Amino acid sequence: MEIFEKRKGIYISPENIIAISWTILIFLIHYLKHSFEFYFNGWDAVILIFWLIYIIGLLISTFFRYQREIGKYNGKLIFQENQIQLNDEVYKISEIAKLDFVHAYDIRGMFVNHLIEFAPHLSNGLDNELFLILKNGEKIKCNFLQTESERLKHYKEMLTHYHRKGIIDWLQLLNLLEIQDYDKIQKFKKEISNTNTAE
Repeated sequence: MEIFEKRKGIYISPENIIAISWTILIFLIHYLKHSFEFYFNGWDAVILIFWLIYIIGLLISTFFRYQREIGKYNGKLIFQENQIQLNDEVYKISEIAKLDFVHAYDIRGMFVNHLIEFAPHLSNGLDNELFLILKNGEKIKCNFLQTESERLKHYKEMLTHYHRKGIIDWLQLLNLLEIQDYDKIQKFKKEISNTNTAE
């Protein structure tokens, strides 16, 4: 999985800057026309029509556009049996007190907003957060990308191994693997018990 370092600050997309600028222009024309009786020879109506077309087109396009990736990709998140690698840093399982996924359900292409607004409605898949808490008290946080082909639930064997090692709790493991049905939970619990007995 790819690690993503988000850039802090407020970001306004170019298309929204155009919409804001155009809206300011409409208000300015309206103000000049009614306060100072400026005559625009019909251009005010033309500008208004193009503004409406642009706004409607922008609203429709949000349903097909992905959220912008504001920041940069910064290496790989690699799960291994005895260690977890975050870019160039390697943390042994024996050094980790807890592996906590604060948010781990953002998938690229997922529809994220049903409201009519100017923000894109397709997720960029980058709102997934991992907290690595080491036994020495150090906390490491990173955002990572999830796609349909590369999701946490596909790492069942490795995440289950981490649960056995005591760094992922049972409820989080079930959530990460998206196991919600009672019968499937009981079956999975038996699988883990049988594996533990075999070891």
